[in-house]
Amino acid sequence: MPDRLAAPWTLRLGAGTWVRRLTLETELRTRTDSVETVDSLRTDLVAEWSRLAGEGEPRLSGLLREFRLAVPPDAPATPAGVLLPIPFAALDGIGGAPVQFTRPDPAACGLDAAALQPMRELLVTPPRRLEPGTAWADSATYTICRDSIPLSVHVTRRFVARGAEAREDGVVVLVDRTSVVQLRGEGRQFGEPLTIEATGEGAMALTLQVPDGAIAEGHGTQVLQMTMRGRRRSQELTQHTRITIARP
Repeated sequence: MPDRLAAPWTLRLGAGTWVRRLTLETELRTRTDSVETVDSLRTDLVAEWSRLAGEGEPRLSGLLREFRLAVPPDAPATPAGVLLPIPFAALDGIGGAPVQFTRPDPAACGLDAAALQPMRELLVTPPRRLEPGTAWADSATYTICRDSIPLSVHVTRRFVARGAEAREDGVVVLVDRTSVVQLRGEGRQFGEPLTIEATGEGAMALTLQVPDGAIAEGHGTQVLQMTMRGRRRSQELTQHTRITIARP
């Protein structure tokens, strides 16, 4: 009888449907001149999506079914103006490329686009064949908004397969992911010009389902160092985020 855990592990990225919960617990430390403030924010979302089979580029189609924010100790609630479910569409990654969202407009500063931004944590396109030590990387450049100021974001992610484990519902491949992020943007706030720049790093431990390659669960952290410069003052911000991916 073949050993289910024996490498290599072959993935078949065919049609399918997945549902995942993503939780972001963020602590933001802001320093203005000599004064430091600390704020916390929790983000919870549940997304359901499918990979569509057929000719042409692989596509993803799905719904953001839940999206809630909370400033502890308040209970999470859906922000005013966010109408659920939010439909979304994307081009699946090819040859290790990241997923590219096509709807809603990823460059828009609307509420729907902002709510879907964390979805990038849930999506990965691994190679079709994995074994211990297999490494791959992807990178993406996209736009997000902060206080209606568009920011250009560049993210590079590196993945390394470590091994496999047997679970009740099948085999999963254990993967370590590290990421580096840079962002920059210019705009106006309260009538004054403002420049935002940031760099950050993150690390995640992921499990990928065999054979479909979807993320089954994950946990990790990200640290972002940000500077906001205006004409009269500057702010230094440090953002620590704990990330959890799970099945609902």
